[in-house]
Amino acid sequence: MRDLEVRYQRGAQAAVSGVGFELAPGEGLLLTGGPGAGKTSVLRAVLGLVETPVPRVMVFDRRPGDEAAMRRVGYAPQRWPFTRGLRAGEVATLACRLKGLDDPAAAAADAMRRAALTDPTARVERLEIEDVRRLCLACAIAGTPDLLVLDDPWEFPETEREVRDALARGAAVLAASADPGGLPALLGRTLELADGAPVEAVSA
Repeated sequence: MRDLEVRYQRGAQAAVSGVGFELAPGEGLLLTGGPGAGKTSVLRAVLGLVETPVPRVMVFDRRPGDEAAMRRVGYAPQRWPFTRGLRAGEVATLACRLKGLDDPAAAAADAMRRAALTDPTARVERLEIEDVRRLCLACAIAGTPDLLVLDDPWEFPETEREVRDALARGAAVLAASADPGGLPALLGRTLELADGAPVEAVSA
């Protein structure tokens, strides 16, 4: 990422400006800052969910949103992402299909087990918030993503284990949180944002 700029409307004030970093295999980075700091916008730029000037963001040497690149990414969003009426297991299986995994049902079952989500038959609209976050985690960790992107992750023991395991196998981990807790020590690097711009980068 080089000098990232994100604008949600043409002519509007930039939501993010001047943000840049590199994230190599086996490295972690935490984006932190208060509400409105631009953390989620940076993650959305990495995922190709907002337009960015070329060529300021590259993911696996491809533009964000590229299908081949995104299949190597595991993403846990901050807010409710699920279609009502689906069951938890169906959501996880769909995520595995989108990643192109060979056996989506088996991969989904494994991911839900690792995320400690106990009832795959529960409809998503009936899940408690803790299980919503566990389902988001399961969708992110399914398979062996080369880049794990976590927006405001809850610090479940399972989350910490998956982050450690991802880093150990050579995956990169990018997380964002206004309340970082133990994430700085876990990820090793922190980039603080304020009003969409970097404040300073520090090492844990």
